[in-house]
Amino acid sequence: MIKYYPQTRIKTNLYTRGNTYKSADGKPYTGRYYLLYDGTAYMGANPVVGTNKPLILINNTADTSSPNLGADPSISGNVSYSDYNIAKTSNVTQTNVSNLEELVPYYPSPSKSEYQIGYFTRYFAKNVTGPGYILEISKSAYASVKNGFYNDTAVLYEITALLWQLTGPLNDTRISQYQIQGGVYDTNKRVTETRSLSFIGLVEYIGGEYTKFAKLTT
Repeated sequence: MIKYYPQTRIKTNLYTRGNTYKSADGKPYTGRYYLLYDGTAYMGANPVVGTNKPLILINNTADTSSPNLGADPSISGNVSYSDYNIAKTSNVTQTNVSNLEELVPYYPSPSKSEYQIGYFTRYFAKNVTGPGYILEISKSAYASVKNGFYNDTAVLYEITALLWQLTGPLNDTRISQYQIQGGVYDTNKRVTETRSLSFIGLVEYIGGEYTKFAKLTT
């Protein structure tokens, strides 16, 4: 049975890089977790989403428990408990979000060769230390996050890449008894919905624009 906790006694949708918590088998844990009022942490974004397996502090001297879920007075500025947790794990002494280096949105423009191929790759990032908004980013920005360029900032990102169909009919079309040509709309919708299972919010971000950038054929 899923446990229920009042909002004042739980902090959800937090994120750790793997240097704060470990699982019961001793392996460092990277990913989303939630925190109870007594400081205990569990895997998953919240009690509904995730395995709910307990997490153990790697460094027992780290102060990650707070019955009142308040802010640490040693960190200047008005910060939420999630900001406090990220600051502790990333050795950042101040979490004024306006001073943090963040990714910038990017509007892709498929090349002529990509239209000839019929596909191109779109890249997305999600801010996991804030409200969890998604933005489309460039290939170079994606590589920077993947290679750890942002590891020393208090802003953490999840990233994903999506193969996006550019040409073809609008919908799936049966060519023969055993062959179906994937339609632009149907294919991009399937790919987006599948990826959204692990990159939550992607469907909402795309907003049904599954023919974006497409050159449709009949």
